Amino acid sequence: MAIGRFPERIVVIGAGMAGLVCTLELMKQGYNVRLLEANSQPGGRIYTMRDQFADGLYCEMGAAFIGAHHFLTLRYAQQAGVQLINIPVPNRSLSYIDGRLIIDSPAEPAWWPVSLTAEERRLGYAGMLEKYLKPGLNATGNPFMPGWPTKQAVLLDSMTMEEYLKSQGASSGAIKLFEIGYMQMLGDGIRKVSALQRLLDLKMAGSGRNTQTIVGGMDQLPKKLALTIGSNISYGCAVTHIEHSNKGVTIQFTNSGEVFTICCDRVIVAIPSTVLRTIHFSPPLSKEKNDVIQNQLSTSVTRTVIQSRTRFWNNLSSFTTVNTDLKIGWLLDATFTQTTSKRGLICSYSSGESARELSRAENFHSAVSEVKQVLPELSHHYEGGTVFSWDHNPYSRGAYAWYKPKQMIRMLPALSAEQGRIYFAGDNTSLFPGWIEGAISSALRAVNQIISSRLS
Repeated sequence: MAIGRFPERIVVIGAGMAGLVCTLELMKQGYNVRLLEANSQPGGRIYTMRDQFADGLYCEMGAAFIGAHHFLTLRYAQQAGVQLINIPVPNRSLSYIDGRLIIDSPAEPAWWPVSLTAEERRLGYAGMLEKYLKPGLNATGNPFMPGWPTKQAVLLDSMTMEEYLKSQGASSGAIKLFEIGYMQMLGDGIRKVSALQRLLDLKMAGSGRNTQTIVGGMDQLPKKLALTIGSNISYGCAVTHIEHSNKGVTIQFTNSGEVFTICCDRVIVAIPSTVLRTIHFSPPLSKEKNDVIQNQLSTSVTRTVIQSRTRFWNNLSSFTTVNTDLKIGWLLDATFTQTTSKRGLICSYSSGESARELSRAENFHSAVSEVKQVLPELSHHYEGGTVFSWDHNPYSRGAYAWYKPKQMIRMLPALSAEQGRIYFAGDNTSLFPGWIEGAISSALRAVNQIISSRLS
């Protein structure tokens, strides 16, 4: 940094993981950085709910897991000094389909209540996943290598995940099974999402083995990184206008009802497209940039959390999660790492249209009724609960980004490109929306863009 006036003043907007990492890395390079966050705490969609439950119990509303090959996330977790714990992998899986609980294990394969071919029956659920997904996972290629996207990747981006599964010979019954559980959690499900995005996300999720979470709650990571940044973060600052030229940037924001202005040399916008749409740019962003910001889709996610007087589900051997065909979607024991109370929390993770329906206040009791269908004993132990919708959160207006066919490859270059002195970060600008790894990789890319612009 030996050229021109130093240190350069940079404002980062948004204290999610992308904004925190941008700020930390730029501070290391000697830049004068200010981080503006509209919320009252850091973390973005890393949000550990702590004030709704008894006995100090907590539940993750957003990011909950770190995969074994999420090397950037693991690096910053180590840097922050948080403690990780492995998530147990049960030796059998539980599903609730057509009104009954189904147990599947290698020793005792389930008889699935759907129409499957003879080969699919023989393969079982894990075998079907292997048969139908492996070719697609290979065909996505390595997006970090030159020459990507390959022709195969472009082809995958031109079809839905359902169309891909059909092209591999999956029966309608197999596809119905795949619609129950994790594979359904992008956008409005496998019938609408780009096969390329769905397969890249499955690669990022990994096998589930050696997956970890943070002891004491996932919010420990952003909180500890924020402590390192210190007074350079300003909370309660909602940006409304960004005026930019080839000489600098002027940012207008509100705090406690007052309007403030800050001038800087460059700005990194590390907030979702859904919120970015509310900021007025002068002059306007390029048509290409504005189009992708206006049209990037966001997955609806609703979490319904139920407090139980006891952890009666411990009687259900291997209960960590249950995939259901109900609106509540995916059920999990949210307190398996919390051992100080006999009480427990059951969390429902619903997405897409089901999430939008359950987010309506009057539908909380219908969600509780569905959980009681799956776990009847809850009726004797139920103590209350709460609903959290990312769609209704003003600082996210949705959860993670998703793409319909022919959107991902077209939109990503425009989403991640800088415009003049404005740079863009956030998991929605990465190949892996919804993952901390995607947020961090986007931050490092934005920081490199700034450093490169100074050297050119």
